[in-house]
Amino acid sequence: RDYYASRGLGDVYKRQNQMLQLVNQILDFRKIQNGKMRLHVSLIDFNELVVSFQKEFRVLSEENEVSFTFQLPDAAIMIWADKEKLSIVIRNIISNAFKFTPSGGSIHVVAGLTEDGEHCFLRVEDNGIGIPQNKLTEVFERFSQGENAKNSYYQGTGIGLALSKEIVNLHHGVIRAESPEGKGTVFICLLYTSDAADDMQ
Repeated sequence: RDYYASRGLGDVYKRQNQMLQLVNQILDFRKIQNGKMRLHVSLIDFNELVVSFQKEFRVLSEENEVSFTFQLPDAAIMIWADKEKLSIVIRNIISNAFKFTPSGGSIHVVAGLTEDGEHCFLRVEDNGIGIPQNKLTEVFERFSQGENAKNSYYQGTGIGLALSKEIVNLHHGVIRAESPEGKGTVFICLLYTSDAADDMQ
């Protein structure tokens, strides 16, 4: 009885936390729309930020039997960014991958530098159901929801990826989705490295 009671409380806490995150994302989205969001920029290690999500999503990957792997370079990648806001972007992209990846599937997260060294990239690739080619840009529109999430529990609110795109835009970066032959989905985010940003000043 104690086990089920504690599990029930855990589910309640989880849903309360999800609701709080939703409210915060809606408020952030409105701030951006009204031109009132201000980034608190500092020099951060992009690799360190990305790898922190390996632990955050570990339980979810185990519960859903989804392989969750990371590939990052050994050397630090330094960027000027708002760490808190950029965390929202990474969390939303990875969460989206889990929504559309069935049990037994895989999600692979890769970070690195472009050949010219001016940008760092985050690549989140899953082997889930994919996205129709005519829907690839729509996923970044507000209140757009995937129709093929694994079940109703994972259905999104349609604000996370829209907010992510706006935050990336504020960082003068680029985010896009790809679905090669409709098999699996790849989200790619490009941001300026600190050296490139310094050169632009």
